[in-house]
Amino acid sequence: ALWFAGIHGAAIVGGIMAPFWLVNLGLNQDALAAGVELPATFAEPFWSFFIVLGGSGATFALVLLYLRSKSVHLKSIGKLCVVPSIFNINEPIIFGSPIVMNPILFIPFIGAPMINATIAFIAVKTDMIGKAVSLVPWTAPAPIGAAWGAGWQMSNAAMVIGLIVLDLAIYYPFFKIYEKELLKQEEADANSVEEGNNTGDLQPA
Repeated sequence: ALWFAGIHGAAIVGGIMAPFWLVNLGLNQDALAAGVELPATFAEPFWSFFIVLGGSGATFALVLLYLRSKSVHLKSIGKLCVVPSIFNINEPIIFGSPIVMNPILFIPFIGAPMINATIAFIAVKTDMIGKAVSLVPWTAPAPIGAAWGAGWQMSNAAMVIGLIVLDLAIYYPFFKIYEKELLKQEEADANSVEEGNNTGDLQPA
């Protein structure tokens, strides 16, 4: 929600949540050493690699959609953002789209992480995926980071891929609405330039 106003939400929320993440991670490490069930779900790897895939708002899916966009602007943003997004850096897409102050993209920007969190939480509680036992750099690509954080459980990596597919479905209708608006704007701009050129051709030498 902070991002909508142009405020770096991850920097603010991350600073508040870091102590809780570290305590939970420590509890899991102690339980792992003692050979008992891991107690905590919500550690930093859970946040970074299941909830905010590609950065705040789970925008990796949106980058993939941009790469196939008919809009020149969106396709350019997609090409620019794909590599940073793999490493969970998404300021370029947030400010380049922009998502800031954009009511169309803001809906999935809020909704996709919430749905990701719910599904991943249920998957943890039903033992479909493992809990975090190690601190992983948040810039690790999500499938690698998710597996790494849980002691290299490949089910975690598979869950990440499934969530990305789901995020594609969540973002798609909003992306198409925004793309349609931009295509109209780009067409109008192109017509304006063409009219200006034609007017220039009619000017006396």
